[in-house]
Amino acid sequence: YISSVQAMGTVLPNREILLKSKVSGEVVSLSSKFVQGGVIKKGRTLLTLEDSDYKIELQKAQSALDKAFSYLAIEKGSQMIAKEELKLINEASLGKVAATDLALRKPQLIQAKAEVDRARADLEKARLSLSRTKVIVPFNALVLERQVNIGSLVTVQGTLAILVDVDAYRVEALVPPDLLSALRISEKKGSEAVIHSQYSKQSWHGKVVRTTGQITSKSRMAGVIISVPDPLGLRSNEKKAQLLLNDHVDVRISGKTFENVFSLPRDLLRDGNTVWVYSSGVLEIKKVSLAWKESTRVFIKSGIRSGDAVITSDLPAPVEGMTLQLSPGDR
Repeated sequence: YISSVQAMGTVLPNREILLKSKVSGEVVSLSSKFVQGGVIKKGRTLLTLEDSDYKIELQKAQSALDKAFSYLAIEKGSQMIAKEELKLINEASLGKVAATDLALRKPQLIQAKAEVDRARADLEKARLSLSRTKVIVPFNALVLERQVNIGSLVTVQGTLAILVDVDAYRVEALVPPDLLSALRISEKKGSEAVIHSQYSKQSWHGKVVRTTGQITSKSRMAGVIISVPDPLGLRSNEKKAQLLLNDHVDVRISGKTFENVFSLPRDLLRDGNTVWVYSSGVLEIKKVSLAWKESTRVFIKSGIRSGDAVITSDLPAPVEGMTLQLSPGDR
């Protein structure tokens, strides 16, 4: 028998971001799917900002780099001339002039190289700023909120949208802490879970990947996180209902496998984990050990044997050894 845990849960985003602009500018175009509830694939352009100023800055940065390279080439030539001049002077004065860094124009060459590095960095920054006028979707996303329109003026760190990753959602379910031991909690091999929504007959499958690490203060229940891949059915060939965020769902989690156990309706488990058995016309009260309990059934690992006649009737004052009589047709 495979044990299971029934729980209630809430559907939450596995990854949600507040998308902001890294540059400022006027919104000049929007994706047709950039609407509330729209789904946009990773790498697609969400919106475009007016880029004329950034193209000008890129051109200026390129000109500054060309100028720095020109200055570096001139300085390299000047250094070669300085070496030759110093060589001629030493030949004429029998080597009395020292070959100092200043005489060989080494500081000037270092400065020219630094100017090239700075100009190259400025050019890279200008290219980066220009590329950021196109806002790219970082993952397969559901648009929860859109906060700009055509003509909107966006500032640096201005909010553009709220996006949710649709590759996976998470369901946060609450289970009794004493049942956690029956679950496999693992990112790769977690217990399988089936999720049902009250609004749809559709079911979704996921796995228990981790716990929330805490017990709720009011209900004293433990939280577990269930990862649900492809909650919108985008990778499925079949038309499926979408799992909706913030929906309250029923969850059935598969637990450990139990062998050689007896399954009984839960109301046949009497006080003190005992079972009433009809034995040769008298009542026998047997103490049992439980392997697992569910809402409607219990699973007993020891205390009763195959062939025992378990009493389903209620007895007003059960006493060990009391005489019993079977009603006609009862078994």
